[in-house]
Amino acid sequence: AVPAEARALLRGLLCAPGARLGRGGARDFRPLPLFAGLRWAALRRSRAPFAPSAHGAADTSNFDVLDDCLSQ
Repeated sequence: AVPAEARALLRGLLCAPGARLGRGGARDFRPLPLFAGLRWAALRRSRAPFAPSAHGAADTSNFDVLDDCLSQ
């Protein structure tokens, strides 16, 4: 079961472009119940829960390769 707060976010993202969340920037997301309690002002200063390592622009080692021909 998907919580009602998450469903509201998905409905706002999966709709007509003129009504879609994000067209007004981050302020479109701030009033959503899913993000209640989020400290928006401190978000950029927060440390990411996971920081992937990359060894250049073409490094795909953080992605699963499901087809053997893609890994060659």
